[in-house]
Amino acid sequence: MSKNDPIILPEKYYLDYFNYVLEFVERQYDHVLDQPEHLFYQSFRQLSEQAQCLYLRFSNRRGDFFRINKISYAEIPDIHDAKEELMHQGFIQINESEDPQQFRLFTKSELISLFDFLNPSQKKEDILNELTETDISAVHEQEEIAQVLKNEEVEFIKLLFFGHRGGRMTDFVIRDVGNVKIEELDEANFSPWFQSREEALSVMHISQLRRMIYEIQEANLPLEDYLEEMPWKTWLSYPRSAKSAEKLLLKIAYYFEQIQRPEEALNYYSHTDKHPARERKVRLFEKLDRKNDAVDLARKMLEEASNASELTFATDFLNRKGVRIDRSMTRRLKSAPSITISTPEGRVEDAVLNHFKANGWEGIHAENFLWRGLFGLVFWEIIFDTNHGSFHHPLQRQPSDLNDSVFFEARQSLLEEQLKRLRSRKQMTEYVSKIHDVKFGIANRFVTWHEALLPSLITMIEKLPLKGLKAVLIEMSKNMKENSAGFPDLFIWSKDDYQFYEVKSPNDHLSAQQLFWLDFLSSAKINVEVLRINYSD
Repeated sequence: MSKNDPIILPEKYYLDYFNYVLEFVERQYDHVLDQPEHLFYQSFRQLSEQAQCLYLRFSNRRGDFFRINKISYAEIPDIHDAKEELMHQGFIQINESEDPQQFRLFTKSELISLFDFLNPSQKKEDILNELTETDISAVHEQEEIAQVLKNEEVEFIKLLFFGHRGGRMTDFVIRDVGNVKIEELDEANFSPWFQSREEALSVMHISQLRRMIYEIQEANLPLEDYLEEMPWKTWLSYPRSAKSAEKLLLKIAYYFEQIQRPEEALNYYSHTDKHPARERKVRLFEKLDRKNDAVDLARKMLEEASNASELTFATDFLNRKGVRIDRSMTRRLKSAPSITISTPEGRVEDAVLNHFKANGWEGIHAENFLWRGLFGLVFWEIIFDTNHGSFHHPLQRQPSDLNDSVFFEARQSLLEEQLKRLRSRKQMTEYVSKIHDVKFGIANRFVTWHEALLPSLITMIEKLPLKGLKAVLIEMSKNMKENSAGFPDLFIWSKDDYQFYEVKSPNDHLSAQQLFWLDFLSSAKINVEVLRINYSD
């Protein structure tokens, strides 16, 4: 087979993948699996291969209901026998449910031919609203509809493998057909996502609650009528479920803000400090005339800001309350240099870059592309080091703690040692070039494989102070979720000079993260400035 020939997967590739997941989870999660999963393992393995395939064909598709007479797969020669086996072994049931969702399996014309009381001029959604549970028997008289069972066991097993309910079996396909090259990981060092069954179940329950909330809001129903007392304290006590719980708490709290119930919103925000919870609490304190609480929390945010947005918000809020803090986006913009160009047809950054190129400079629209690329290449081996308990399965493209402060805390000495080894610009250039060539095309969250990446990085390393470059990389590692974005738009250079510019057109404003990096780059002795744009026409 030539290099360019398409990769053809085995006929029953999905069964191979599922069996791999079953064996992997059985090996890694003996401390989590319990009777429901053990029974599933036993009964699934007792099925014939074609029955296993049919069940997975059902399970991997969206929805719980399927029309048997519409099912046809080349690798399952006898659908009828496979269906009968699944039914007798309790993996599906036929025509037993009265759920109106079954009507969605039919076209509008099919439903009209089945029910003469329907109005053909109506839209399908209106027709579906007219049909009820009592009408299901008419459908079942015509054909067999299978309902897939044991979904919860399958979902739980996938949760244990992927670490969240959004994991997709198609990720195996993407890897194996060559759409994405994934770094080879040492499977011997994989660690479980979950330390206990309770932690895994907490993540499952939060996911189910999130889905329920979504459906309630889609139906425009009052959410407050459906929120019972939830075990937030328990959910927040486990590392994995805490992340999911905090996101959901923010969503619920914001809902109560929108319906003008600030006390309830404050109650939900009080469970977490995840951004923007503290900012919202300050605003609610002010709304409830609790001014001292608002100022006290803003001071705490200023002293212990979790990110640039919190720092900027706290600064501006305290300034408005008469607590002067010498930091201002407005001041930075007003003091910035400016140029005048014609109104561009496309992006203003491209027009500004062309302006400098016409005046003898070279340059690139860099933004986050260059800094992220440098981080990903310089720290490649550390990012994909499996010795920190942050890789859990072979499809991972980044460590699971990358967006947490623990990423830096657990690897600080390794990060600093790596930078110490790169003592000169020449050493950094050679190392970055080597990793770029060896790892080219492999998925790395920070590296965009573009022909301009390596030459632009080499130029940046040659032009910028090495100490400043290293300081930026360390600062990025302290908070990857926030600090891998917000870098200046343009990087331009000449034979003897260079400059980073954050381009701002007349009605544009600095974000908190942009201001953070402007200040940090300046403190690292890197040439950076805001560039205000005026239009001549």
